[in-house]
Amino acid sequence: MRFVILSVVFWVVLTVFTAVFAASAKASEVRVLNKTLWLFIVVLVPVIGALLYLAIGRPSVAPEPTQIAPDDDPEFLRRLAQRLKDQDESKDD
Repeated sequence: MRFVILSVVFWVVLTVFTAVFAASAKASEVRVLNKTLWLFIVVLVPVIGALLYLAIGRPSVAPEPTQIAPDDDPEFLRRLAQRLKDQDESKDD
């Protein structure tokens, strides 16, 4: 009996969590199917629908990088090389 109760609680929590997660996602970022279809699958297909959404439908969690590390930025490296060259020339004079 305890297993049944825990299973039902797990199913309800997983379904509510995933449905809210799917509903709050931007429609343009949801993968594979559109947002409305994912909501129907999550609600109508117990546990498997929620797991499928979390595995293949949810938006990717990695945000686009807004800054480039200095050693990956060609413009920064070009300016650094020019500055070092200018310093070497000023030492020679």
